[in-house]
Amino acid sequence: MRMPSSNPRLTGLRGLFQDTRVRSLLWQTAFFAMLVFLFVDAAGNVVEALTKRGMLPSFGFLRLSSGIVVGEKLIEFDGASSNLRAVVVGLLNTLFISALVIAASSLLGLFVVLCRISSNWLVSRLAKAYIEIIRNIPLLMLLLIWYRAFFLQMPGIKSAIMLNKTVTEGGEVGASLILSNRGLFLGWPVPTDRFAVYRYVLAGALAVAVATAAFLSARYRRTGKKSPVVLWSALAFLAVSGIGLLCMSGEPPFRIDVPRLGKFNAKGGLYISSEWFSLFSGLVLYTSAFVAEAFRAGIQGVPKGQLEAARALGIGRLRAMRLVVIPQAKIVAIPPLTSIFLGVAKNTSLGVAIGFPDLFSITGTIINQTGRALEMILLVMAIYLSISLCTSALMNVYNKRVQLVER
Repeated sequence: MRMPSSNPRLTGLRGLFQDTRVRSLLWQTAFFAMLVFLFVDAAGNVVEALTKRGMLPSFGFLRLSSGIVVGEKLIEFDGASSNLRAVVVGLLNTLFISALVIAASSLLGLFVVLCRISSNWLVSRLAKAYIEIIRNIPLLMLLLIWYRAFFLQMPGIKSAIMLNKTVTEGGEVGASLILSNRGLFLGWPVPTDRFAVYRYVLAGALAVAVATAAFLSARYRRTGKKSPVVLWSALAFLAVSGIGLLCMSGEPPFRIDVPRLGKFNAKGGLYISSEWFSLFSGLVLYTSAFVAEAFRAGIQGVPKGQLEAARALGIGRLRAMRLVVIPQAKIVAIPPLTSIFLGVAKNTSLGVAIGFPDLFSITGTIINQTGRALEMILLVMAIYLSISLCTSALMNVYNKRVQLVER
């Protein structure tokens, strides 16, 4: 028979290791230490191998001139700009088109799911066919088909499709819309010299909109009466800015820049390249199919008695969906929507197949120019990770806000 230990220190250590929390902490510490060791060892081997080849890892090349040309950019950029500025150009292109795709696919997905659950047999089957076909086509194939079979088959610039065709005093042919295989040109408002005064009106309208939002939020906290804050704030902004525009005399603050046909391309107005529009429309079609299914899961998660009770009170079907079903369905739909929206920014990297200068495309060009593959891959991985974390954080904040409102 084993006698109990007379050493109190040994007894204390044995009891310490029998504690589940202590053992869990020790195992986690050991596992974390092993991961750090493996990472440091792998990083050391990579640095040593690159140093032997005369390529010591460094990010100093980001300050050098890029020597590349980017067709689509939201900020000033030319061949003399640095590699870091080229990365910023690609990042802004990715963020801009991702935000537009998320907004457009949410609206289209909501429309598709309303058609999908419609009592009309034809509308419901068409929506179901759209969802099933789009979801089962690889996104890269969809983009290539959309780009090559549609946009590149448009007529050339000399025989472009034009809407509201006009002839200017100088003999140039203009139109409010010009569509060709080069892209889409639209008439677009541009500021005039009078805009320097009108911007103060816009600043005042923005202040009124913020004050409206603050007032409605304070009233909701005080009385519990909910109001569409965004809608009323937008209406306040439009009302003040519209009244200010009507009261201004002389030259208007904006003029419409009408696109005009040139010898080799159109000029003026808003230019949307075929690559940008192909990527945007392809991503919207693809993402909206998944958004529609996420919305459908949320709507089916709402008890049918909710809709039936609203209809019994004399509320129309569409209004009952908007006021009763959808506010409850979005609570269920937000988690899968978060996963869908996280993939949008990463899916824009497929734009490299159709020539769109997004972050991934410009990164590949910089790697070809400098040979700094490791540094650029690490930088791009960090950027995509940051985008995903920010998107997830915003969706989580909105999810918590909705949960609190519904309780």
